[in-house]
Amino acid sequence: MTKKIQIIAAVITLILYSLAFSQVTPHVYMELNTDEVSETDTVNLEIGISVGDSIKSVLMRLNYDEQKFMFIEGTPARLFQGATFWDIHQEDIETDTMLYLVGVTLGAERFVSAPGPFFNLIFVAIDSGEAVFKLDSLKFLCPLLKYFSGTADSLKTYVSSLDSFPPDPVTDFKAQEDGSGRLKLSWRNPNDADYEGTIILRSAEDFILLPGTTETVVYDGTLSAFTDEDLVDDKMYYYTAFTYDEIPNYSTPVFLKGEPKDEYVFAYPNPFNPDEGMRFNILFSNNTFIEIKIYDAVGNHVIDLDKKQIYANTPSTDMEWNGRNGDGDVVANGVYYFVVKTSHGDQKIGKLAVLR
Repeated sequence: MTKKIQIIAAVITLILYSLAFSQVTPHVYMELNTDEVSETDTVNLEIGISVGDSIKSVLMRLNYDEQKFMFIEGTPARLFQGATFWDIHQEDIETDTMLYLVGVTLGAERFVSAPGPFFNLIFVAIDSGEAVFKLDSLKFLCPLLKYFSGTADSLKTYVSSLDSFPPDPVTDFKAQEDGSGRLKLSWRNPNDADYEGTIILRSAEDFILLPGTTETVVYDGTLSAFTDEDLVDDKMYYYTAFTYDEIPNYSTPVFLKGEPKDEYVFAYPNPFNPDEGMRFNILFSNNTFIEIKIYDAVGNHVIDLDKKQIYANTPSTDMEWNGRNGDGDVVANGVYYFVVKTSHGDQKIGKLAVLR
C-alpha cells in the first residue's frame, strides 16, 4: 500500500511540475490607435500578448515599410513597466526596416502573465498608401530559462495624402437668455493643431444633422461665444455646432436648445464657490422692486437678500449671494433654490448649486 501511495504521489508531482512549467504557445497582437492616418500624423502601435503565460523576457523583430512610416520612439508597456527597453533600428533592407524590440529579463523569480501589452511604439506617417506591420523572429524566455517561439498576425493600415480626420467637437455648449429676442451661446473650442473654426447652425423646427445647410448658419469663426439676436420670445430654437479644419473636415455635431425670454432670472457661475460668490442676472419688462429668498433642497429657509429696484428691459447683475445663511455661516455643499418675487406679484424660481 505504501509503495502504491508513493507511485501515486510521484505521478501527481510529475503532473503538477509539468503544469507549472509547460508553455502555451504565445500569440502576439498588434493594435494601432487608428486604422487610417494622414501624412505627418503620428500613430501609436501597441504590441502585446493575448495567448501565453509565464514570460521572463521577450525578443522580437518588427518589419514595416519605411516608405510609409518613420519610427519615432518606443517604451515599455504594462507587462514590462519599469524594465529596460531596447530598440535596434536597422537601416534599409529592401523596402522593410527591421526594428528589434527587447524586453530585458526581469529580476530573479519575476515573470509576467498574459494577456497584456509589451511595448508602445510611436510612428509618423510620411507617404500615402497601404502599409503593413509584421512581427517575426519572436522569442520568449520561459521559467525554465529556455527560449521558445510564438505566433503573430500582420497589421495593415492606410495613409491618406489628404487630411481626412476632423478636429474634436466643441465642449460645454450652453445657451442663456440675454434679453428680449436674444440668446447668448458659449462653448469651448478644441485644442487640435488643425482646428480652423466653429460653425453654428440654427433651426426653429429640429436639430440640423449635416453642416452643408449654409442658409441656416448663424456663426462661423474661432471665438467661443456668440449672441443670436432678432429671435422670437418664448419660441424654442435648435442649434448644432461643428468644428472644422482647412479641408474642411467637420466634427461630429453637438446639439443645444435655447428659448429667449423677455423676462428672466438666472444665477452665475452655477455651481459656485462661496469664497468667490455668485451673481443674479435679472431682466423684467416693467419697472419693479424685487426680493430674492434662498431655500435649501428640502425647503428650509436660508436667507433673504436685500430688495432692489429693477428697471424695464434693463439687465441687472447687482444682486449677489456669498453662500452664507442668515447667521453668516457658510452653507454646506449642495443644491439650493432661489425664489424671486416682484412688487407686481410675479414669481420666478431657479436652482443653483454650492460647490467648494
